[in-house]
Amino acid sequence: MAEFGSSSSSQFIFPSPTQLVSIKLDETNYLAWTAQFKPILKSHNLLGFIDGTNVCPAMFTDETAATNKFVNPAYITWQNRDQLLLSWIISSISPTLVASLYGLDTSLLAWQSLADRFASQSKSRISHLKRQLQNLQQGSLSCASYLTEAKFLADQLSAVGKPVDDDDLISFVIGGLNNTFTQSELLNHEIILNRHAPVNPAPETSSFALFTNRQKFQPTR
Repeated sequence: MAEFGSSSSSQFIFPSPTQLVSIKLDETNYLAWTAQFKPILKSHNLLGFIDGTNVCPAMFTDETAATNKFVNPAYITWQNRDQLLLSWIISSISPTLVASLYGLDTSLLAWQSLADRFASQSKSRISHLKRQLQNLQQGSLSCASYLTEAKFLADQLSAVGKPVDDDDLISFVIGGLNNTFTQSELLNHEIILNRHAPVNPAPETSSFALFTNRQKFQPTR
């Protein structure tokens, strides 16, 4: 029997997934689930387990260790972390999806399986969000509500790794504005609710300036 020995480095305390991931993955929320999951993995230095950059060390360091069945401590630590991460993934998905991971014995295989399953759905979702933002119209919305909706769509794209360029976002927002809007509305609501503005914006970077610099739209006085 292989001798695993004891080492403090092989002990890995992993928080309960329910404390960190507020939603369970199902057929409809893959992008939202990964948006929560990846930053947590990164903060715990675990992202390499699911992107393949943290490769499992050799079980035995040399022939002598293999002959004596003395397992590499680094291998033990890696396996402990990987299996805990795998259990975290499984516990944070819906029961109907758990069956799809049967037989996958590493966190990398489980993660790739889920990514492959939802790849087409993710691309469709991203395309849908982009179209919504590009075609967004103020209509009967107040300026504040319109900017909030634009911010929501831009944040959704950022959350899935597709941030919107500042200039493009401003262009989309201006393009969807009604032909008339009040100066007070623009002064009271910074464009995209401060999402793209600097901490101490100069006067020319305010919402009002961003809009009034475009000749197509002139604020009413």
